[in-house]
Amino acid sequence: MPRPGPIPAEPDLLAHRGANPTPGPIGACNTLSAAAPEPDRKEPPLILVAGENVIDLVPAPGGLLRPTCGGGPANTAVSLARRGVPTALVGAVGGDSFGRQIWRRHIAAGVHRDWLHRTDLSSTLGLAVVDEDGRADYDYWTTGTADFAWEGRALPKPDPAHVDLVHFGSLAAYLEPSARVIEHWVSRARRAVPVSFDPNIRLSAMGEPEKVRERTERLVALANLVRVSERDLAKLYPGVAVDEIARKWLETGPELVVVTLGDAGSVAFHRSHVTEMAAVPTELVDAIGAGDAFTSGLLGWLTSAGWMRLDRLPAWGNQSVVAAALRYASQIASQACTVPGAP
Repeated sequence: MPRPGPIPAEPDLLAHRGANPTPGPIGACNTLSAAAPEPDRKEPPLILVAGENVIDLVPAPGGLLRPTCGGGPANTAVSLARRGVPTALVGAVGGDSFGRQIWRRHIAAGVHRDWLHRTDLSSTLGLAVVDEDGRADYDYWTTGTADFAWEGRALPKPDPAHVDLVHFGSLAAYLEPSARVIEHWVSRARRAVPVSFDPNIRLSAMGEPEKVRERTERLVALANLVRVSERDLAKLYPGVAVDEIARKWLETGPELVVVTLGDAGSVAFHRSHVTEMAAVPTELVDAIGAGDAFTSGLLGWLTSAGWMRLDRLPAWGNQSVVAAALRYASQIASQACTVPGAP
């Protein structure tokens, strides 16, 4: 299959806020008649991403394992920052050689590290087993690692004057003690800024499906936007249709539930519409980090276009806005599939 063409940047926030959008390419805020003015906002948005870094041990030729930097929240933050969307990772980094590798990754990507705590603990490891479709399952080593030691740490205050979004999910949202700290922080943050959640279900590390499902539903209720994969839903609700689960989640609080379907594309559920988007054809190497890349594209587009504010969430009811965001996110995800491991 052909490689996708160049991906347009997220819409320029300062160019679009306070102005009427005009027709343009994907990534331009060209689907509503006007954007709400915001004359006092002089700075670009800051996205706060909360969660873990993981060293993925990815199969390499000759039966070897290649350590690569990963972790769902970290991948999302890196993908956003590389495209010029101001992003801070709220989390921790180990004090071993892997931790130093992770730190260098965030420096290179331009991730803000004000709330990325350096520790003397070891880094979290994940052994990736990649199937013939390029999808990975993992075994994790998480006991006593840096990524879940959140107690007693100062966390940023999501002031809407400086922050447009809090995004969280994955292992750090499920494993103690970080899970308790993150849930409390997000519960307060959602009063001021939108919240996005990506469960990124890993039952091998998170525990019994029933308990993971109960916790997932509680965290879904805290979010304005949820991005989840079809595979994750199948783990939590075996035999239940995707649309049934998404509509149930919408009743608990989110404005938008986006389900990624692998090479079948994605579908967004809103109370007023269902929007489908085809996947972008690509030369698949593996799908590690593709879901995180999709999330970064979705959040980056909505944030940079000016629709990631509590008073602007009604714009998500416009099917054209959501379709443009899905289209952009699909392009970002397709690029992630052309390299081994998380990009």
